[in-house]
This record gives sequence, structure tokens and C-alpha cells, in this order.
Amino acid sequence: MEYFLGLITRCKDEIYIDEFVDYYLKEGVDVIMILDDNSNKEIYKNLINNERVIIIFDNNIILKRSIYTLYNSIRPFFEWIIYIDVDEFITTKRNKENTIRDELMTTFKDAICIKIPWVMMSCNRILKNPQSLLKTNIYRWNHNKRHINFISDEPKFKCRYNTIEVKCIFKPKYFEDIKDHHPIKPNISNLLVVESIHNKPYILDPYYYNLRETDINTGFLLCYHYRIISVENCLLKIKNNIWYKKYTLNDLLSNDYAEVIDYHMLNKLNNNINISQISITK
Repeated sequence: MEYFLGLITRCKDEIYIDEFVDYYLKEGVDVIMILDDNSNKEIYKNLINNERVIIIFDNNIILKRSIYTLYNSIRPFFEWIIYIDVDEFITTKRNKENTIRDELMTTFKDAICIKIPWVMMSCNRILKNPQSLLKTNIYRWNHNKRHINFISDEPKFKCRYNTIEVKCIFKPKYFEDIKDHHPIKPNISNLLVVESIHNKPYILDPYYYNLRETDINTGFLLCYHYRIISVENCLLKIKNNIWYKKYTLNDLLSNDYAEVIDYHMLNKLNNNINISQISITK
């Protein structure tokens, strides 16, 4: 059987996995494949019997590069694939009433790969993990501003005024492998890679260049990235996540720029297409 749209994600004790799955199923994803890295299986109690969710239990998935094994096994069965992390939520903006699936069937029907830039969300230093990530965390960076990189040797904390990372939706039959931010090893020479702001041809690399507030307001697709969720979550990252073990709480919170109140995801959950956002000064 061939499906229109599949999603692959990795999970290590992610507390918002239910909200993540519910969101993307409503956006038109047919099957969500979760590559689990030795999590407490209790987090899947609401998903384990969902026929549209496949959980692959594994361990040391980064070291073993388990994502390639999974991707290679499912490539023939999907027209489109989203490869994304559990703290990343792709959303429609210009056509707010559309789902991701709608945009793939219309705006981007001729593309092979769509590069979707991050929008950097912030927690405004709330202490505890919220019950709902999308309803509570409404602050984000102002992408018209430069941001100081307090930790010069770590690209995760860099200023993203000139370049910001992307996540991709792509047709897997044209790519032999995937990296964290885009597919690789294309098997054809004439690739139609586009960016998701204006639907214009773009280079296949991990970045979108010069993202600005106008782009966020009018782009077709954006990827809201909830890296800093709360003080509690930051402490857990430092304890359990191999990428963050060498940093302090102050290091992580130095990247928490709560400069814009953005109600887009909250209103989208409430089926309200009258999206508004307000700039604030701190």
C-alpha cells in the first residue's frame, strides 16, 4: 500500500508526544513512525493502540544511525515524508485554513523537496513544564533582530539573523538517505527544491537565508521550534540529553528570547483563522 504523507520522528522520553501526534494527524499525515530511544514506555500509553502510529523501540539510535534503517525500509510506501523532531511543528501561514496536506496537494504539488525555516519559540522562563506546549508557549524570537551568541563554540545557541535551520518535506523516492535538516543522495539530477516562504527554487542545504518577520507573517509553511520549553525542561535536557550535558541552565536560558507574542499555534488549535501577533519589548 502507498500512502500520501508519512512522518518520521525520534523520541527520548518526550512528554509532549501525544500533542505532537494529535497535531500532525489533524494536519493530514497518514502514518506517524516514532523511532524510540529507550524511553519509559509509559509515555506511549495513549498511542500504542493507534493504527496510524508505528513505534519502533530501539536504543543508542544516534550511534547506530537507526534512522537510516527505518527510512530505507519505508521509502517505497510514501509519496511525501516529513522528518522532524518532537519539538518542531510545521504550520500553514499564508493559507491558514489549509492543512499541510492541502498545501502539498496544491501549492507544492510540483516540488520534490520543500525547505521550511524554523521560527524560534521561547518559554519566557516559566518554571514548570506546561500541560499543553502549543497553548501555553506563545513567545518567540523577533527575527528582525540580531541575537548575541553567548556560547561561541556551540551552533545551537548562535544568532540566526543571517541563516536559520530548516526542516524538509520531500518525496523519498528521489533521495537515498536523510540528515537531520534535509534529505541527501538524490538519485536524479533535475531536482525541484523550493523554499516554503515564497515557493521559489532554492539550494539544497540546511539553511534558509535572511528570515524576517514579514516572511513569518506571509510564508506558506513555517516550522515553529520549541527548543526552550521551561526551566524544568532545561534541567532535564542537561541531565539526559547528550547534546546539552556540557552546558548550564544559564547557558540554555541565554537563548530564550521572549520578544514577540505569537498566537498562531494557539488559534490554530482553536480553529480560529484570525491569526494575530504583537511585538513586545523586554
